[in-house]
Amino acid sequence: MINILYFIAGIALGFFIKSKIKTKNTFYLKDKEELDEMRIEAQEALAERTKHRKEKILEFMKDEAIYQKELESCNPGIIEKSIVSADIEKLLGVSNGTARKYLNELEAENKIKQIGSSGRDVYYILNI
Repeated sequence: MINILYFIAGIALGFFIKSKIKTKNTFYLKDKEELDEMRIEAQEALAERTKHRKEKILEFMKDEAIYQKELESCNPGIIEKSIVSADIEKLLGVSNGTARKYLNELEAENKIKQIGSSGRDVYYILNI
């Protein structure tokens, strides 16, 4: 009976020591230069992703503008509001706040124009 207890205690101690050794090998402190380099790489990657997403929004808006003109030529009475932030959410698979951030940045860059001041009346058009 005592041999079984020693055996179980030995196994438990082995797992404990193994987990501590594994943890020490996987985590280590990084120096300031290494952290700065990682931070710069992350910022560059984020800037590139943002640029790509804003280009995708502008391309989407151009396609919608062409569609709207074709629709108006067939039936002049049909006029839609154009692009709302929910369209951008679906296009990019992002939250409402992120979609509005991209739209606000594009508006600040004078590439699009916001129509309406708040709520459901707000939509965006290309700034021609």
